[in-house]
Amino acid sequence: MEMLYLISFKCYHDTSAVTDELVQFILQPGLDPGAVDVFLEFICYSGGPLPEELLPRVKCPVLVAWGEKDPWEPLELGRAYASFDTVEDFVVLPNAGNCPQVLMKHLTL
Repeated sequence: MEMLYLISFKCYHDTSAVTDELVQFILQPGLDPGAVDVFLEFICYSGGPLPEELLPRVKCPVLVAWGEKDPWEPLELGRAYASFDTVEDFVVLPNAGNCPQVLMKHLTL
């Protein structure tokens, strides 16, 4: 569990938000049957389509929201998605890191 804390400190812009409750929230789904396979597939990027492959196939307007302080996925990468025809709006979430839907729910709901 200590490793999850260390990774979370790198992921979240506001490290004070990395609490025992947050770590348990992240850890719990990983204990489900089959979760290890899904996680390994995700971190290796070895399978499944990329957003660049999916966006042209989407038939409804898309809003892309991106954390301004994301340490792993730079803002410039997110801005590139705005060039897709289906992307109606690109929103920068101020002071948000990699997972704004967890720590900044008020910006993402």
